[in-house]
Amino acid sequence: MVAHIQAQFEADEQNCKAVYASVGAAGTLPDEVVSLYERQYASIARELPNYAAEVAAGLYVACRKHLVLGIASLFRRYSAQAFRETRAAVEAAGIAGAIRRDEESFRIFREDRDEASRKAARKRFKPATLFVGEMTRLQTYYDKASELSHTNRRTFGPHVDFGEKTFSYQDLRDQDIPRLAINYLIWICAAHLTILEMADFVFPDARGDLATRFRAERQYLGEKICRFDLQNRGRLYEPGGG
Repeated sequence: MVAHIQAQFEADEQNCKAVYASVGAAGTLPDEVVSLYERQYASIARELPNYAAEVAAGLYVACRKHLVLGIASLFRRYSAQAFRETRAAVEAAGIAGAIRRDEESFRIFREDRDEASRKAARKRFKPATLFVGEMTRLQTYYDKASELSHTNRRTFGPHVDFGEKTFSYQDLRDQDIPRLAINYLIWICAAHLTILEMADFVFPDARGDLATRFRAERQYLGEKICRFDLQNRGRLYEPGGG
């Protein structure tokens, strides 16, 4: 019997090492964003006035998880999975904002247990209602991540070579590395930086030295991501382009 899963493990390991090496200095950005998430949590951990705030903080920890899994997928050459994780992170941040804005949203989120309550949650937590007010900036990232993770011609095409009659599990092709891989990496980091900027509105109670240090480091990392973006602009594809 052919060990398909084991063979995929080995391919993933090889791809991860090769892609990580190919992206150069940009490969350090995701770890810096993860560290910023940790700084953000430390800045609010003692400033959570109620259960809704605690759940919102947990949703931000989930955003950090989605970043790690998304970048791991990208390095394994599964960009659609990377964008699926990014979409989930943006959605989690939107829900965190919603449950802190009003008690009814928190009640619906808390009581999401069965088919009827699931229907209410789907209706309540739609993009049109999540990304409003200060959270509007997340809408662009949600839309693009959705486009690049749903099954459509653009996401299906890279898997197939009709001339050779082959199908690849990976959707980052040899010709996409490193430039498209770097482009996607920078874009994902920028999406998460925006999530962390929205923390000011989701957790307005955060004050003191830790909060000040978090905001200073966030600004520094934002400037660093912008520098990488400027260095690569003009020679990289736009997300989803090619």
